[in-house]
Amino acid sequence: MALPANTKSTNTTETVRGEHRFDIDGYSGKLRAGRVVTSETFAVGGLDWAIRYHPAAAEVGDEEYVSVFVKLVTPNARAWALYDLRLVDRATGLPRSVRRRREPVAFDASKARKRERGSRLFMTVSELAASPYLRDDRLTVECVLDVVETFLSETTASPGTAEPPPPDLSRHLGALLLQTPVGADVSFAVQGETFRAHRVVLAARSPVLKAELSGSAPAKEDDDDDASEVVAVDGMAPPVFKTLLHFVYTDTLPEDLLGDLGREEQQEFVRDLLAGADRYGMDRLKKICELVLRKPLDAKTVAAALDQHRHCQCQALGDGNVQFMPSA
Repeated sequence: MALPANTKSTNTTETVRGEHRFDIDGYSGKLRAGRVVTSETFAVGGLDWAIRYHPAAAEVGDEEYVSVFVKLVTPNARAWALYDLRLVDRATGLPRSVRRRREPVAFDASKARKRERGSRLFMTVSELAASPYLRDDRLTVECVLDVVETFLSETTASPGTAEPPPPDLSRHLGALLLQTPVGADVSFAVQGETFRAHRVVLAARSPVLKAELSGSAPAKEDDDDDASEVVAVDGMAPPVFKTLLHFVYTDTLPEDLLGDLGREEQQEFVRDLLAGADRYGMDRLKKICELVLRKPLDAKTVAAALDQHRHCQCQALGDGNVQFMPSA
């Protein structure tokens, strides 16, 4: 039987650069805590952007600083970009870089915490007042923005040389849990929420669940094929248990693991997840949580930390490649 033609794809990454200068006249009249001035929108990489400047701090407690951000304005758009936030010398007209992002960062116009990026502690108010950038009650902020664009091209090679597709067991098991829980024979009641699962999968992934479930059989009532044993789970929040189940079935963490949680909430969630992993004897997830708690918390830094840990071949994680998988 002839093998199908082998296909190869090429991923090419390029950046599109744009620059915008934002003149702020009558600067002294805008020195008020909580005040923000916004530039006109400018287009880079097919998307609209704007500079947002806070003359007296973006957050309470930082009144001694000015804050500068670049914002993705296009509704519901997403992009990866690098930015360089500068101030222009009023005497020479030359810009000086003050805050620069050297690695691409994700912008997401639909999320409050990701729609704008920049520096909350851009420069102290006193330093700015004594600088050559603020003269004649006028300030010019410049943003150099590099939007990352990815192109995928595909070519077909000769027949008979095709390689098998990559393993997709975790994807199929994930669909079994996240999309259509066919054959589920046990349910977990967690603070009023119910999660259906398959005891054979749970037993394979957690020695504690294997022991807890081995002595009982699925309960059936009449001819209802969907009836199953209900196990009460105390001392755990539903989002944490849902994340544990996601890891059981897919060996990955959800892409939106941290969502829009604040810094303290992120720390608390990962600590709760660590406690859950310890409770059910999931050593790999425990090591991952311990690693994450040593890093600044957001989805990108978590993924980067885990990838770095994998390349170092740390004994705690071995050669495992932890990825983020979209949740339903």
